[in-house]
Formats: sequence, structure tokens, C-alpha cells
Amino acid sequence: MRKKPYTEIGIKRKRCYRCGRVAGTQWQICSDGNVYRPLCIECDIELNDMVLRWMGVGDEEREEKMDKYRKRLLG
Repeated sequence: MRKKPYTEIGIKRKRCYRCGRVAGTQWQICSDGNVYRPLCIECDIELNDMVLRWMGVGDEEREEKMDKYRKRLLG
């Protein structure tokens, strides 16, 4: 179980915890013991969108935020 964040190089050596693709980001939550979990870019984007929906961010604002986030991750 990983308690310290992965380095930028180290994360790319891991597989996504959810789907098995090459990881590019990482995620941790309190209910999971703050274990760092590697995620691929696609799963990270999906997770962020899901959280914004859960938080009640309106569709227009959420799409704007997600567009910016996708551009930052995907270039």
C-alpha cells in the first residue's frame, strides 16, 4: 500500500487501479486509508466529472471545468 505520492516518472510505470491501462495520475481518499492509487488519464477524467456531478456543479459550469481539465491533461 502506497502512502507517499508517486513521482512523475514512477506513476507512468504503474497500471490504472480501475482499468489496467498505463497510469498517468494518482488519487487518494480518506475512506481508503489515504493510499495512493494510480489512474490512467481517461479514468481520472471520468472520476473528476463524477465528483463534480455529485457536488451539484451545474452542467454548463461542469463542462467548462472539465474542458479545461481535459486540455491540461491531454494537451
